[in-house]
Amino acid sequence: MLANERQNKILELLSRGGVTTASLVETFNVSVETIRRDLLTMERAGLITRVHGGAVRHGSMKSYPTLSERNRTHEEQKRELAEKAAALVCVGDIIGVDGGSTAVFFAEELSRRVSRLTVITYSLDVFNILSRISDFKVILCGGTYMPEENSFAGHMTIEALSNIHVQKGFIFPSAVSMENGIADFSEDICPLQARLIRSSDEVFILADSSKFEKNALIRIDDMRKTYTYVTDSSLDESLKELLLSLEYKIV
Repeated sequence: MLANERQNKILELLSRGGVTTASLVETFNVSVETIRRDLLTMERAGLITRVHGGAVRHGSMKSYPTLSERNRTHEEQKRELAEKAAALVCVGDIIGVDGGSTAVFFAEELSRRVSRLTVITYSLDVFNILSRISDFKVILCGGTYMPEENSFAGHMTIEALSNIHVQKGFIFPSAVSMENGIADFSEDICPLQARLIRSSDEVFILADSSKFEKNALIRIDDMRKTYTYVTDSSLDESLKELLLSLEYKIV
């Protein structure tokens, strides 16, 4: 197979997220050096980004639908990752919860599965769901109301978050990418997500499989290996293999 044919095939494989160098060597029955040359050529052409042990395709920019639209998309995947994330919460934990459509599924799952919990949030949806549970202590960080997100934001919200410390912080971004990090779209909400991350001992990033290796407008943080990434079973196996080989924690 000629080099350009092999590189086109690699691009097809990368359309689902990422590949490892080892898997490409096996797929094309060529040497590691040959694959490395292919990946270098493709990176120089602006087609991919090389990472240690493999490569990812440049992420496309995700669109940013309204909250009501987001509530109606990828419901099965969000429910699955909400169940996984709720299993990581223990009785008596103090947690911080971001807002958004996935947060609704997560809050509903918490209300069914966990008891004696302290929850800090700026999401009115999360507050309304969890404040009904008698043995939950729920703290709402107020500020300027954002009707498009049914959430509070602004200086007063950030100030409230600066004065709290949680064991576990649960963040729901719009995009997760090895090249461009963890990102979202709202210039009002992104600073809250970044502040909640800094206030948390452990950080859990909840993102359904459609959000991986995608880009969003505002970068919140690096895709750090100290974080735990909770996603659904539809995540592309080759991308999952690459992330695990790079020692990212995927649940």
